This record gives sequence, C-alpha cells and structure tokens, in this order.
Amino acid sequence: MRRLAGLLLALGAAAAQGFSVSPTAFNLNPERTNTAQVRFENPSGGTMSFQVEVRRWGTQGGEHVYEPTRDVIVNPASFTLKRGEGQVIRLGLLKKAGADELTYRVFVQQVPNSDTPSESSGTPDAQMNVRQLVQLSLPVYVTPPGSAPRVALQVRQSGSQGTLDLVNSGNAHQTYRVLSALVGDRSVNLGSTAVLGRSTLSLPLGELGGARTVTVAFTDASGKVGRETVTLP
Repeated sequence: MRRLAGLLLALGAAAAQGFSVSPTAFNLNPERTNTAQVRFENPSGGTMSFQVEVRRWGTQGGEHVYEPTRDVIVNPASFTLKRGEGQVIRLGLLKKAGADELTYRVFVQQVPNSDTPSESSGTPDAQMNVRQLVQLSLPVYVTPPGSAPRVALQVRQSGSQGTLDLVNSGNAHQTYRVLSALVGDRSVNLGSTAVLGRSTLSLPLGELGGARTVTVAFTDASGKVGRETVTLP
C-alpha cells in the first residue's frame, strides 16, 4: 500500500476544500520528547468534522499493515472546524523506545455534514451524488539518535511477473518521494512510499518481457536523486 501517495492525493482533495495540515508527519526524538503535534487549518472552507485514530504501522509479507495499539494516544479524538478556525492534534508516546525506530499512523477521517461538497452525475432517470471526503494518513516516526536505514534493492521473478523488493536491514525508515523502474523499454511508476526498518517492502513490476535487468530511479526525503540497476538472478 502506497500510503504516502494516498496522503498526497488526500491533501489535494483537502486543499480543494480550503483545508490544510502542517507538518504532514509526527517526528519524535525519544531522548528529547515523547510528544509531537500537527495543526489543521480551515481558512476558507465550510464546516468540517473529523474523527482521529492511531494504529501501529508495520510490514508483513512485503506489505504495510496497521494494527490497533495502546502505545500512543492522540488528543482530541474528534473535532470540528468552522471557516477560519484551526485545531492542534497532539500525540503522546506511552511506550519506552529502544534502539530501533517505532512507527505508527494517525488516520484522520472527515465525517460528512451538510457543508460537505458533492458531485452529481447520472441520467435524467437516475441521479447520483458523491460526497468528497478528506481522509489523511499521517506517519509517526519515533527515531532514536543513531538509528539509520540501510536499503538494498532486489528483483525476483515468478513466471513472467517481476517484483521489486526493497530490503531495509537498518533500524529506521527510508522514505522515497518518487520511485520508478525501467523494465526493458517500459517505465513503471511505483509512486511514493516508506520502507520501515528491519523490513522488506515488495512492489509489483508487472510483465518482465524477457528483461534481465531493472533500473530503479528514486528521489528520497532529503531530495537526493539516485539510480541503481539490478540484475535478475
């Protein structure tokens, strides 16, 4: 699941409703603090109501998974913003951090009301109204000093299909803002994602078409641009 790409799309929908959030992640250094916050603003939209939930974020079977947790609390758990209002969401870590980075996700779901914009479509006989709701997934990184990512790229083949494995043997996440792969003469857009520490994230490449190498291009969170060619085993 490419949650970062989903976050960017959600922020685009939010901006269309005159809504913003800053920053877009909760970052904690456990040696300095066990709290972090973000601020939501509604400078020009209608009244908007939200529910907030936090889940533990991990990786299983090459995919991101989200599980209930009591490690973290958020306040408030729900809020309403009228035009021109703002709201700070505060997060508190209850679990003692070790040497490895801890990762969570804060899910913010808009609750529909009479001010929620909608789009109409259909025929003269049947009409459908679809409401545009904001859904945000904000990452929480509890990153101890000295922790760092160490990502290796691998490509494997099953039948005619290829898979890119991003293997992170480090103990902190690596974020890719832009990620793509060149398979033969075909470019595959892999979106944006984060590879958590001590985990493997698997991304489908589709048909390999006889290609024996895959060239991966990326831009990381710091803006560094890289390129690596991986040979199939």
